[in-house]
Amino acid sequence: MRPPAPKTSAYSQQEPRPENLLLLASPRAAKLSLGCPLLDRLLSGGLPAASVTEIAGESAAGKTQLCLQLALLAPLSPHPSSSLFLCSDVPFPLRRLRLLAPKSRPDLLDHVLVAAVHSPSDLLSLLSRAQYHLSHPSRSPHPLPIRVILLDSIASLFRADFDASPADLKRRSGLFFKISAKLKELAHRHQCVVVVTNQVVDVVEGNTGNTVAWSSGRQVSPALGLAWANCVNTRLFLTREVDSNGGSARRHMKVAFAPHLPVRTCEFVIRRDGVFGVEPAQR
Repeated sequence: MRPPAPKTSAYSQQEPRPENLLLLASPRAAKLSLGCPLLDRLLSGGLPAASVTEIAGESAAGKTQLCLQLALLAPLSPHPSSSLFLCSDVPFPLRRLRLLAPKSRPDLLDHVLVAAVHSPSDLLSLLSRAQYHLSHPSRSPHPLPIRVILLDSIASLFRADFDASPADLKRRSGLFFKISAKLKELAHRHQCVVVVTNQVVDVVEGNTGNTVAWSSGRQVSPALGLAWANCVNTRLFLTREVDSNGGSARRHMKVAFAPHLPVRTCEFVIRRDGVFGVEPAQR
């Protein structure tokens, strides 16, 4: 009589199971501060490790500013680390990064590693190289391990080479899942904070099923649709309100969805020295 076949799981032994971020114990619960108590309070302490966070918003909403700030905060975190900044919107804003670095700590710039990304295949190749350095920290030339990965932005990689044909849509979705799988693998296996920025598109009519918000008088939704929305753990939506008199814009950061946070919003400003939240009474 043939013995019964062993039971198999839907997950391989190598593939991490989904985790409730509320239940992650230290050091898994380590979070990266945004450099502002109000913004950290919005996110219950900061951006979580072992997770992929998307920051979506229109041009000039503050996405890149936040990423630059996070890159400089990585060496100052409780677990000091370097950051890998993958830039698809070239040129890289080096001058702004230098302005954000405290004059008393110019060494922080030494821990920001920058690489240009021109296509989805470029990105997958760079992530594989990053995985090697993360897996062999003793062979890395950098004094601090990479624990923060920033991609600015995912939508820029899919502007060209894809059309609306069923074959191209299928190929694009396949690349989404490959990229997100690699990002989540790095985040989970090496306890990295992974941040991906995304642009927005106008919502012409109807409910797309995707996140929708008003920004600069337009109804907008994060680019790349629901296929990409299902690839991230947390989505932060940055919006702008510009008054009719052409005054300064009011910016808001909204938790659109997250497994460990309620939907809530905080106003913020972009100053010469960084991105900071605003108390309602300060307006």
